[in-house]
Amino acid sequence: QSHRKFSAPRHGSLGFLPRKRSRRHRGKVKSFPKDDPSKPVHLTAFLGYKAGMTHIVREVDRPGSKVNKKEVVEAVTIVETPPMIVVGVVGYVNTPRGLRSFKTVFAEHMSDECKRQINKKIYKIGQGYHQKDGKVVKNNASTEYDLSNKSINPMGGFVHYGEVRNDFVMLKGCVVGTKKRVLTLRKSLLVQTSRRAQEKIDLKFIDTTSKFGHGRFQTVEEKKVFMGPLKKDRIAKEETA
Repeated sequence: QSHRKFSAPRHGSLGFLPRKRSRRHRGKVKSFPKDDPSKPVHLTAFLGYKAGMTHIVREVDRPGSKVNKKEVVEAVTIVETPPMIVVGVVGYVNTPRGLRSFKTVFAEHMSDECKRQINKKIYKIGQGYHQKDGKVVKNNASTEYDLSNKSINPMGGFVHYGEVRNDFVMLKGCVVGTKKRVLTLRKSLLVQTSRRAQEKIDLKFIDTTSKFGHGRFQTVEEKKVFMGPLKKDRIAKEETA
């Protein structure tokens, strides 16, 4: 601002510059943590889809803190992480300039669905390289203190997303991106040794009220008990009779 009379800190993070449309829709992992030969082979990063946000109630386990053994309310983000299928292996060679990709070997037999997605080069939610025969846990939002038979999906589903039908990751706070955005989750480069990072998480309550408006009810059954028989229910009953 040219008319500012006093100096002030800048607004916004410089880490998001330049502020323009990204060239790639999927986040790229440019650095990986060092491999440990003693550990089995595992995925260092995987993809997920941002579904939406809600809030939880948990008990803080941080001895010496003022909020130790007290309940706190925190905002969380739900990221749907459907299973991924490996379709190829990339080999790297060590050069004076660092690691460079040497050869990419794709699977000999791939489904037509995978081939179609690779040729399109479109990363979108829905199909992709996902398995469809996974077991879904219906009451995955129940806790030891809240025994309600409910799933992580709020009433009416997540706004501008729908329902989460696969595995999901719950992250504290908010993440960059809009709904349905493909997020790349990578293992931390550093070993997390802080007490806050190693704190045991004890969830007591997960909110599943409607995110469209002022939600009051956690489940459909709770709403039916409170509202009683509605006119639309009577009309539907008369039509089926």
